[in-house]
This record gives sequence, structure tokens and C-alpha cells, in this order.
Amino acid sequence: MRTTRVSDYRSHLSGFHRRVLEDREPLRVSGSNQGDVVIIPADDFERLQETIALLKDKATLNSLLQTRAEIQEGSFHGYTMEDISGGTEDK
Repeated sequence: MRTTRVSDYRSHLSGFHRRVLEDREPLRVSGSNQGDVVIIPADDFERLQETIALLKDKATLNSLLQTRAEIQEGSFHGYTMEDISGGTEDK
């Protein structure tokens, strides 16, 4: 992750903005006494928020962990569209 000082960030805002969007690499902006912030593209932030929400849901997390264990054991055989849709798939 690239890092810059808040004074440099302020001076070259549009260049940093463009690089973060083009490279998809977060930028840490360090402010001496104020703490640091991380600049990331908005859609990356939204995906992170969705991931956090999913991982906070214990049922979803347990299902993911179970599937992961099955994959590692070699016993996972996938899901059908009926499994995923709960049997409500249009025929």
C-alpha cells in the first residue's frame, strides 16, 4: 500500500485520486497528530461493507466455513440451481 503525507496529498489530490482509481491500490494518508486514513475506490468500499455484513451473519459464516471444510476434504460436490433458489426457480 502506498503512503503519503497529508500535505503531499493536499498538494496533489487529483493525481492521487486518479492513481487510486486506475491502480485499484489503496492509499494511506498519514496525518502527523491526527491519525491516518486510507483512500480506496468507492465500489471497493461497498464490496468490503457487504463482505463485513455477510461475515457478521452467523448462519452465513457457518455455511461458508462448512463449505470450505468440504472443499478441503474433497467431499464438496457443488449446488444445483434448485438448491440455491430454494426450489423456487422458474421452470
